[in-house]
Order: sequence, then structure tokens, then C-alpha cells
Amino acid sequence: MDSTRPNRQRISAAILAAALLLGHSAAAAVSDSIIPGEFSEPLPLELGDKAAQTAEAHARYMLAVFEEETEGPDKALANKRRVLLIDPGFSALAVDVAQHHLQRGDTAEALSVLKDAAKASPTEPEPCLALGTIYLRHLQKPVLAEKYAMQALNAAPNRAGVYELLHDIHRSTGQSRRMDAILDRAAGQDSKDPEFWLSIADLRLRESLRTRRQPSESTSKKTTALLEKAIQLAPTDANTLARAADAFMLCGKTNRAADLYREALAKNRRIEGLREKLATCLIETGSNQEAASLLREIVAENPLNLSAYDHLSRIQVESGEYEAAVGSMRQAMLIAPIDPRRHEEIIRTSLRAGDPSTALLYAADAEKRFPRLTVFSFLRAISLSEAGHHDAALMAFERTAISASNNLPELLDSSFFMAFGAAAERAGHFAKAAELLKRAIELDPENSADACNHLGYMWADRGENLGEAERLIRRALEQEPNNGAYVDSLGWVFYRQGKYPEALAELLRAAELLEKPDPVVLDHIGDAYEKLGKTAEALSYWRRAAQLDPDNTAIAVKIESNSRSVAGQ
Repeated sequence: MDSTRPNRQRISAAILAAALLLGHSAAAAVSDSIIPGEFSEPLPLELGDKAAQTAEAHARYMLAVFEEETEGPDKALANKRRVLLIDPGFSALAVDVAQHHLQRGDTAEALSVLKDAAKASPTEPEPCLALGTIYLRHLQKPVLAEKYAMQALNAAPNRAGVYELLHDIHRSTGQSRRMDAILDRAAGQDSKDPEFWLSIADLRLRESLRTRRQPSESTSKKTTALLEKAIQLAPTDANTLARAADAFMLCGKTNRAADLYREALAKNRRIEGLREKLATCLIETGSNQEAASLLREIVAENPLNLSAYDHLSRIQVESGEYEAAVGSMRQAMLIAPIDPRRHEEIIRTSLRAGDPSTALLYAADAEKRFPRLTVFSFLRAISLSEAGHHDAALMAFERTAISASNNLPELLDSSFFMAFGAAAERAGHFAKAAELLKRAIELDPENSADACNHLGYMWADRGENLGEAERLIRRALEQEPNNGAYVDSLGWVFYRQGKYPEALAELLRAAELLEKPDPVVLDHIGDAYEKLGKTAEALSYWRRAAQLDPDNTAIAVKIESNSRSVAGQ
């Protein structure tokens, strides 16, 4: 047996391929082969028809690759087509050629190439997938697209891209429900690829994500099963865990998502956005302290992380840490100053923090930045009033009312007139305040408790319209019967009416209802005790009020004058 024979055959085949690349004939290639010594008598190339076709196809493919790199895709197309004439089942090349024809606007030729490939290689899904895509997206023929997509599905039921195409087909025809059966079929496959299960889960949730609705219980249950398969196949892969967690969040399973985000984070802390997502989960589950700690870690590492500041400020607002929230919002504003929502948020939070100066600073800036947004004129007016600039506040409210009536009439609601009325009262314009507060009540009578109480208390404090004041405050209490501030107002009306025992009872009840001691309520209780001749008890409450409001000179005078009388007894 001649051991050199296989080597000689390989050499001759290589010479043939090289000759084809250089444009020579196969006969010339063999005759040009000079083999010295023991190889002086070359054996003839013994290739059958099929092998010869395969060799030529490979050689022309190599030439096409060379031409594509050196002279561009148009030059290579002719040799690629010749390869497909020899081997039409070369699926990857068929898809490549079809794509080139599509780019040239020759859709018919692209379809022809792909159909030949699909017929020659019925077990390969790529040509059918490409055909389905062309019929759907280029020709808008979903029926034909579905035909080829189903052929691809039968050829490769574990290929996620097939289900993706079918989803798009059914959605384009308004038959999204038909996809349930297809996805049920996918769930019955035996794929060992976690990516497959994650992709099918994504398709299950896509409609819910598009409509921004919570998925149904059935969809959620089926999606969960798919996600657990992916996790089981790749329990230590951080990306798989993170993607599964994203899907669990969409299903409303926040606790499971948080656990997976923690696992993914423990395995790979470099996945972008992972800690922010975990923080979101923690906020949703009420674990605000853990979330805040994580967010502070994020901003310490990356002071430009806008999302982290947003989440952190949300936690701080919910926990009543308004000053800290303003600090986080200020950092976010430095990063994204062009978003008007951020300006509105920091103004409102500054007011809640009892910092009208900061609120006014940002309101004035926002009014200049966004002159067409009347809401900032409104917020500047409120900030001016809270900062004690009463005349300027009233002028700002008047201008806002005129501007809003022309371009934003919905701003002139009950809340607007409530704020306007409160500003008018602080400015000493009591008749105007009453008019504005009545307007607030008329605009939203079902939610008018605050306006009713405000007007009733204003009249009671001034000793005016006491009967109407009592009616308004009782109306407020009908809406919020356990509101300590409203109960204090009722007690104060009784006090002004000379009903001191009734006043004391309501005022003491108000103090019990309030979460924190209030110097005004304690002062009122002291006044009621004084009227009932119980000076020692009155002094006790006045002193407590003075501790909370040491700058209140009126309370100091009461304490001083009544202390002497008690000492003399």
C-alpha cells in the first residue's frame, strides 16, 4: 500500500483550489505540478462529480471572500451566486446573498435565493426565517410570513428567533392571542440554553410591557416557570440572574427579584445598573434603609449617577427627611438642570422642609428658565408668602391668576385659591382672604376640609362670624373627624363664644390627636384654663408652649403676669 497516495491527493486538490483562485484551469494546475524524485509520476486527480462540485464551491467561496475584502461586496456577489448554483443548500451564504439583494432593492432575487436554499436544506431554519422576515417587513404579507416561520419552527423548535418572528407576525395581524399556543409549545421544549428560556419569558411579557399593564395571573405563572428553568440551567451566571430578576419585577414578584439581584451583584458588581435596580426593589418592598445605604454607596463611587440621586431623594421624602431630600435633589439638578420636573420637585420639597428661602431661589430660577410654564409663577408666589414677603406674594398670585386664565386655566383650581387665600390672610387682607377661601370651597366642596377649617379659624381668631365659623369647622370635621388641627379650631370657636368648658374639652382632645406637641394648641389650652380660673394649670401649658416657641412674646407676657398672681396666693 502506497502511504503517499492520500498526501498526493490532498496536494492535487489544494493545487486545484489555488488554480481556481488565480483563474487557471484544473488541467493546467495538474500539468504545472513538478514533483521531483519519488514523486516524479503524479497520480491523476480522482474526484467524483459531487466532490468536484464541492471543491469548486469552496474555491469560489474563498475567491468571493477575497474579492469582498479587496474590491467590495458587489464584486463578490457573482462568485457567491456561482457557489449557490453548485451548493444551493449553503444556508448562511444564501442569507448573506439575499441580504445583499435586498440592499440593492432586488427583493424578488432575494426571495428566489432563499427559496432555493430552503428547498435544498429543509432542516435548516435560517432561509425560512429570512423568508418570513422579508414577507412580513418588506412585503407586508403576514400569511406568507407565517407559512415560512412555521417551517422554521418545525425545523428548529429550540431557536428563540423563530418565536420572535411569529410574535411579530401575530401582533401585526392583531392576533396576539394565537401566540399563547406557540409559546406553550416553546415551554414544552428540552432546551439546555438559558438564553432560550429568557427569550421566551420576554415574549410572554412583551405585550404587558407594551401596554404598561400588570401581566395576568396566568401569564405571570407561565413566565415564572420559564424563568426558573433559565436559573436552574445557569445558577451562577450573573447576567442570567439579573435578566431573570428584571422579568420577575415586571411580574410584580419584587421579593424574588430582589433576591436574584443580590445574587447577581455578589457574583458580578460590574453589571451596569444592577445596584440601582436592587435599590428600586428594596424601595418597593419597604426596605428603605437598606436601599438608602446602597444608593449612598453608588453616589460615593459615581457622583454623576442621576438615577441614584432620584431614588435616594424619594426615600428621604417618604421618611420625612426633607432637608436631606433637598440635598439629593440639588445634586440631581446639577446633573440634569433642563428638566422642569426636577425644579418643581425641589421647590415643593423645600417648602415641606420649612425652607422657603431655598424654595424661592429655585422658583425664581425656574420661572426664568421656563417662562411658559405658569406653574413656576404659582410656586414662586407660594414661596414669597411662606418667606414673609406678603405684598410681593399677593402681586405674584395676581399675575399668576391672569396668566393661567389665558394659557393654563386648569391651574386655577381649589388648591390655587386656597394658597392665594392663605397668602392674603398673612398679608392682613382678611376680606380678600375670605373671598378666595370661599372660592376654593366652591370649586371642590367634597375635598374642602382644609379651606373650611382655614376660613373658620381665621374668623374665630378675629372673633368674627362665629356661627358661620363653627359651621365651616364642623364641615371640615365631617370629612376628617380625627384631624387634631380641626379639633383645635372647634375648641377655639367655643372659646370665642364663651363656652369655656366645651372649649377646654375639645382643645385637650386636639392635643391628644396631634402626633407632636403644638405650641398654638398648648397656648389655647392655657387660655381656656385661665378662663375657668385654673391659673396653675394654665401656667403649666403656657410654659410648655413657650419651650416650643421661645420667641412668642405674647406667651411670655401671660406667664409673667400670671406667675405673680399664683405666687401671691
